[in-house]
Amino acid sequence: MENPSLGWARSLVCGFGSLFVPIFAERQAFGPIPAQDVALSLVMMTMVCTAAGYVLTRSAPLLLTRLLLRLHPNLQLRDDVWEEVVPGQEAQLGEEAAEEGVAKKRYIRKRTGAELLFIVVHNSAVTSMAMLAWLLGYPYLALHAFCLEIGYEVFDSFSLGFQRMEPETLIHHLVSPICILCSTQTDIDFRVLCQLSICIDLSGAILGMSKFLLRFSHLSASKIYQFLSIVYIFLRVIFPLIDTVIIVSRELTTKGSFSTRLQLQSDQQGFFARTDWTQLYFWSMAVMNSFNAYFFLVIRARSRLPAHVVSIYETQN
Repeated sequence: MENPSLGWARSLVCGFGSLFVPIFAERQAFGPIPAQDVALSLVMMTMVCTAAGYVLTRSAPLLLTRLLLRLHPNLQLRDDVWEEVVPGQEAQLGEEAAEEGVAKKRYIRKRTGAELLFIVVHNSAVTSMAMLAWLLGYPYLALHAFCLEIGYEVFDSFSLGFQRMEPETLIHHLVSPICILCSTQTDIDFRVLCQLSICIDLSGAILGMSKFLLRFSHLSASKIYQFLSIVYIFLRVIFPLIDTVIIVSRELTTKGSFSTRLQLQSDQQGFFARTDWTQLYFWSMAVMNSFNAYFFLVIRARSRLPAHVVSIYETQN
């Protein structure tokens, strides 16, 4: 008979280990979720994210900055954070315009401080919802968390517009919803997806705050990039790759070889009946993992630059 203390210790170790490598004896399938449930959650979360985003980035753009200073009163910010223009508006270049007698205008090319802080708020909300869904064992709460992520992609796309959206952002905003929507049509363990969401969104919140501090604070840019490189290697590269291996291996084990998964089931009727959602999910995950690895290399390269070079780069870009 096994010692009760040893059994308790083994359970504790297994439970703690599952936080990093989410392998479970019994699968709690996430999908397939009915299309109407996905659509309803998507509409609701998009409306919530859009309303919150409009208030925090357009209607009251300095609200999050003031809240940040209340939480961290010793944080010193540059004056630029208070002089930013709300997206869609124009700012007069005072001195240059006065000298030339011409009203020159400049348009916002980057995310504003309010938009960067809203990234922190949004990603923190998604992370909290994913954690709560995992703890409560409630897949539909995970669905709302994932749809909130899509809601942000929609809001951010319209908020940035084509003038301010970078190619990397555009690709991310296209591929990320594909990953999420495809996952709703597979029977992947929702706890694996929750861990993946926690890693991505927690690192996203840290990234948003880091970008804000890089532009508006007096903190060392090199130290911020060094910290980001550590965050990225674990939360955007190692753990997502572990989750990807778990997802792919379990799907191939239960549903056939890789070549089988790449074939459409032509004996069924209709395009959506024949479409292999897992196949599309695999390809979208490959794109996202490649992007994460690329951005990690970029961040690591910047963290190794001399401090004065990084400061000049951040000032000019």
